[in-house]
Amino acid sequence: MSVPMMKRLAIIGGGPGGLATARVFLKNSKNYLIELFEADGTVGGLWHYPDTDRDGRPMYEHLETNITKHIMQFSGFPFPSEVPLYPWRKNVFEYLKSYYSEFIENDARIRVHLNTRVLELSKQKSMWSVKARNSEDNSVLEAEFDCVVVANGHHHEPRMPNDVVGLDEWMENGAAIPARDFENCLFARGKNVVVVGNGSSGSDILNQVSTVANKVYHSVKDVESVVNTTGYPKFEGLKTVPTITRVNWPTRTVEFSDATKIADIDYLIYATGYLYSLPFADSSLRAQLLGDPDKTSAARIFNLWKQIFYVKDPTLAFSLLPQLIVPFPLAELQAALMVKAFNGQLTVPSQPDDVLEPELLQRQPGYHPIPDFKDVDYYRELQAILDAAGGSNDPLQPVKWNEEYKQMRITSTGDKQKRNIVLTQHASNLRAQNKPYELINFSL
Repeated sequence: MSVPMMKRLAIIGGGPGGLATARVFLKNSKNYLIELFEADGTVGGLWHYPDTDRDGRPMYEHLETNITKHIMQFSGFPFPSEVPLYPWRKNVFEYLKSYYSEFIENDARIRVHLNTRVLELSKQKSMWSVKARNSEDNSVLEAEFDCVVVANGHHHEPRMPNDVVGLDEWMENGAAIPARDFENCLFARGKNVVVVGNGSSGSDILNQVSTVANKVYHSVKDVESVVNTTGYPKFEGLKTVPTITRVNWPTRTVEFSDATKIADIDYLIYATGYLYSLPFADSSLRAQLLGDPDKTSAARIFNLWKQIFYVKDPTLAFSLLPQLIVPFPLAELQAALMVKAFNGQLTVPSQPDDVLEPELLQRQPGYHPIPDFKDVDYYRELQAILDAAGGSNDPLQPVKWNEEYKQMRITSTGDKQKRNIVLTQHASNLRAQNKPYELINFSL
């Protein structure tokens, strides 16, 4: 039997995407020597939220997931039975560490570089060049790889509005903060706060701040639809307001799109999402991926096929770029496709999604966010591509999004709405008792 020719694979990031990629490559292909680069001192990515050194970490103290543990889990690796239905932040971190210990840590084909941040990624002739620095001893590592998977997440650089007049002065004075800098509600006790955004983080922050703040204003694009949402908090001191157009720091005044104003505002909290950040990519890569060689971040990544492969050089792939999805099982499914493409069993088109599917941006105006719970269609599309490339013979089989899993996805959404009713009532009870927000266990 011939010995397979070994290839070198670099994985940038040790969060869920990077770990899933490592597991799948180790299981489904014998011809890779893998090096994984993680800037933090442990694996887990954004789910690592230590007691200290929390600056710039997008988690917050009292966080639970917004999908159930049954559909959140990796293939064949369930959460422990004692974990709540909607796992807490610390449960997910322990789960990821267990996943790492079970499938990755003791495999001789992978080397994990902790406390090591990638500084540069470029293509030199036929190989990818990676330069990284270890933060403990300041040593620099340089190596070449056949293939690269970028799994650095997309919760590093907050997307703050650039059209709000006067916002810079609020930010300079620490009174306008992104959701990334929110830890808990204690700073808002007795204050007047505006929370901007109605995604998962915005809803959580609104609920938590409401327990201790004097007044809370919720700034959203569609006031009426948000107010009528099931589980939306209602209490004296909460008012839903339209989008912000102008703020004045000296007078602490905020003006909205309907020309109304409010005064005596202490804090603005912007839960308005994040940019995709590639600070390590060289200028030629940034030009193709971000649309500008001088940018290190953007609202989307360009020149991709199926939100995974860089079409101009498909030996470069990305893990977990889509939004509004179920990340852990998707990361394994994407990685299974990467194995096929990197081994020549799957041909990546030379044109990106925008060209191959002209109607795509009508369905997904932001490209990466997959709205209206159409993510199951995306998973099934990837599975069909994998099956056509021989994926049914792979040792590791990613989660199959059959009708049972689809129904779990739909049910999970309804269950979360019920959960939100419980959480808002919980926050109301804490407010009546003059207590700050804390998590509660819950099962359906």
